[in-house]
Amino acid sequence: MRYRGLDLNLLVALDALLRTRNVSRAANAVNITQPAMSSALARLRQYFGDPLLISRHGKSVLSPLAETLAAPVFDTLRTIDRTIITQPAFDPSSDDRDFSLLAADTVVAGVLANPLQKISEMAPKLRMEIATPHGDLVEKLEAGHVDLIIAPEVHCSPDHPRELVLEEEHCVIACGKCFDADALTLAQYAAADHVEVFIGPLQRPYLPDHLFSRHGITRRITVKLDHFSLVPFFLAGTRRLATFPGMTAELYTSFTDLKLLEPPLAIPPVRLVMQWHARANRDPGLTWLRTNIKHYLEAMNRQYKSRLYHLAPQTI
Repeated sequence: MRYRGLDLNLLVALDALLRTRNVSRAANAVNITQPAMSSALARLRQYFGDPLLISRHGKSVLSPLAETLAAPVFDTLRTIDRTIITQPAFDPSSDDRDFSLLAADTVVAGVLANPLQKISEMAPKLRMEIATPHGDLVEKLEAGHVDLIIAPEVHCSPDHPRELVLEEEHCVIACGKCFDADALTLAQYAAADHVEVFIGPLQRPYLPDHLFSRHGITRRITVKLDHFSLVPFFLAGTRRLATFPGMTAELYTSFTDLKLLEPPLAIPPVRLVMQWHARANRDPGLTWLRTNIKHYLEAMNRQYKSRLYHLAPQTI
């Protein structure tokens, strides 16, 4: 079938060539012979009036035009797959699907790992690619590189559907051996050294300065990190403090001598949301995945809040 002179059957070959940058690997990716892929490349070069793949220093690289085509072609095929070809129903016991998820390392370890394991047991043929954020989350969603983002609401796009799955209160993490108090005063908090994680392309602190300046506090941040999972290693054996969501903090205490304290000032809870592209609203497989992630996260959140209520005052 042709559309404005382009054989639409060539789009699949073009996507494979742009992703693999190699004729043999592209042929394997779409289960055709190498001569057939070479023929497809020749026809694509003729249509675009461009070499697309260029041999340079013994390997193939994309031409400037091919670089600009890579994301739109991938996005187009994914849209067709998710909105036109997708089956009207989804059977978790037998359907064979790939899903790509994007979430911070601590969200994966402390929040998502257990629900995703249960989901894998329910849908044994599902394959999940889980990546941590690098760069702009919204750009990855728009480009079709990810099916589902699980992230704080402030990092998500207002242009695509999202659903709240967790609200986490914050707590202060301290070394149990070096900080023996069971409660934390505002003066102690203000005088302490702090560990903070800086996130995003602009490397902004996880907790913005205005949360503390309105209480007359300027935190002395003595350790700056770019991964949440590194935090416990810079608290153990010190009097430093770190302030993070409760479920993440509980994860830290499971493998090192840390304890959790109630913050001496009000810090808004983290609103963790799932977000997906608007075009995937009718995808039954993704709907099933979202529904089950939300179900298990809500159950985990109830258990977490129950633990909070049964702990001594002023501790978390």
